[in-house]
Amino acid sequence: MTRTCFTLMLALGLAGATFAQDGPNIRNPSINTESPEGKPLVAAGLAESAAERVPILEGYLEQFPDGELRGYGLFQAQKAYMETQQNEKVVEVGKELIGLVPNDLEVRHNVNQALVQLQQWDELYPLLVEARPIAEKQASSTEPAGDEEQIAAWKAQKEYADGVVQWLEWATNTATMQQTEPAAKIGWMNRLTENYPDSDAAKGLETQYVVAYQQMGDQENMIAWMKKAVEAGSQDETYYYTLAEDALAKGEEEAAIGYAEKTLELLESKPVPEGMTEEQWTAQKDKIGAYTQFLLGRVYMPKNTKPAYRTARSHMLKSVDVLKAEGGQRYHVLSYFLGVCYVQLDIQGDNIKQATYWMGQAASTDGQFKGQAAEALKKIRAAQ
Repeated sequence: MTRTCFTLMLALGLAGATFAQDGPNIRNPSINTESPEGKPLVAAGLAESAAERVPILEGYLEQFPDGELRGYGLFQAQKAYMETQQNEKVVEVGKELIGLVPNDLEVRHNVNQALVQLQQWDELYPLLVEARPIAEKQASSTEPAGDEEQIAAWKAQKEYADGVVQWLEWATNTATMQQTEPAAKIGWMNRLTENYPDSDAAKGLETQYVVAYQQMGDQENMIAWMKKAVEAGSQDETYYYTLAEDALAKGEEEAAIGYAEKTLELLESKPVPEGMTEEQWTAQKDKIGAYTQFLLGRVYMPKNTKPAYRTARSHMLKSVDVLKAEGGQRYHVLSYFLGVCYVQLDIQGDNIKQATYWMGQAASTDGQFKGQAAEALKKIRAAQ
């Protein structure tokens, strides 16, 4: 992952900032240049590049584990590691620094940037949470009384904090988009919507929730998010069909009919979706349309009245071509239900041929109604 321009701007914008100290002075302590502890720090400061500074500072940190200037050495090492893109080391020394100066925003931001580069998302989130109130407090601070230099320093620190506040939202969204494991994806989407509910990135996530819960096999939550998706204006015909099936399974007939009718409406009115050929879209329309007509037939069948049987039959006949070609359980049930419709409506004239045909289809295919269809077929033939 490459560092974004936004991140670089933050990193480059620190030169004039003076950060409040709540622990050891890690930026401009008094250094005895002649002392054993001061000499390596001076040498590091004189080095021409970050690559040259790194081994000097590492030597200092190893030699003086309890040195009074250790905070300064750690901070200089962190910056050198950032320049040389040693992100693991940025995090390592940063964690020790956070223990020394827990409210230092720059130290925390350096660690967080490195964790984004490393894509260590689980480790990143709690640090984002900890950094946010520090950044927001500094960003909302009021101008202090003081001379021009003090006011300039305050402005620089405030500008930096403003940038970090924006970056924290960006990082949360970036982490969300980078997740490939569904449970992790859901967790980060929850974090994004909870922490930044008004963010553009937190809106329109319904489909991503649907996909993640579907991948997890969590039907209940998948359905719940499909409902949110259609309420938000989704035009995905598969969502409406799935919701119709779910409503029918729960005995919610009016809802099932409403979702089914919307499915058919979308299939009729939608243009060819992006990424599909006209042939692919036609095949999908035919399939989902047939499934939906079959579903509507199943809504009316249990009503057990002649008008209901007529309505059920009219819907199910529209699904025959697709379901017959597909075979399997849908075609078996369709055959039996059409046989019942023809028997219940009028077992005379041409209807007896249709009743015989469809009961024969149901009796000759495997499924839950095979035995019942065979018995009905015997009675139909005996009555002829």
